[in-house]
Amino acid sequence: MGYALRRDLTYCEVSDRLVFLDLAADRYFCLSPGLEAGFRAIAAGYADTSPTEETRALLLAGLISETPAPTDAPPCASPNPVHRSLLDTQTGKARPLTIGLLTGRIAFARMALRIGRFHQTILRLSQRKAAIGRGCDVDLLAMRELATQFEWTARLTQAHDRCLPRSLALAHHAVTRGWPVDLVIGVQLRPFAAHCWVQAGSDLLNDRIDAVRPFTPILVV
Repeated sequence: MGYALRRDLTYCEVSDRLVFLDLAADRYFCLSPGLEAGFRAIAAGYADTSPTEETRALLLAGLISETPAPTDAPPCASPNPVHRSLLDTQTGKARPLTIGLLTGRIAFARMALRIGRFHQTILRLSQRKAAIGRGCDVDLLAMRELATQFEWTARLTQAHDRCLPRSLALAHHAVTRGWPVDLVIGVQLRPFAAHCWVQAGSDLLNDRIDAVRPFTPILVV
């Protein structure tokens, strides 16, 4: 018998603590020291066959479930390390039609988040990306053009503290066109903060390296 992490739950380790993201509830949280120690034992495969008090508490909270298969509770898989930002290599002129389309996608993403459809939006993006397939190459010229046009939208819509809807809009736009980009949500502690960005391989599309470096990925789509 083993244990499995709830499917709409993901986590990472930041500053010696485990931080969890509950996609369904759209919230971040940490466990108490005792429960975190119990979860670490389960994730490492050290849990005894007879559930401990901590294991029973995690089961009761619905964070994990029993499974006949071996334990499967890995942390978030890291994306490719970013090496450059395409915002630093922008080329080309503004294209009003593309900018208008991207602005509309940002508005749609903001509305979806406002009515509590974060989880559904992430699921839809994941499904569309899976349909592309793993073997699809990233067109660097297309990515540079996309980064350039998306940067123009910051002049038409509020960009400060809007990293999530903007990144969701950019990722959906790219994936719809068959470009397998990664949407990444990262967190930091002391103080707590979360940030979201889009990257294609090791290239950042809508942010700069210094802005994302402090954050540990907790979700990669």
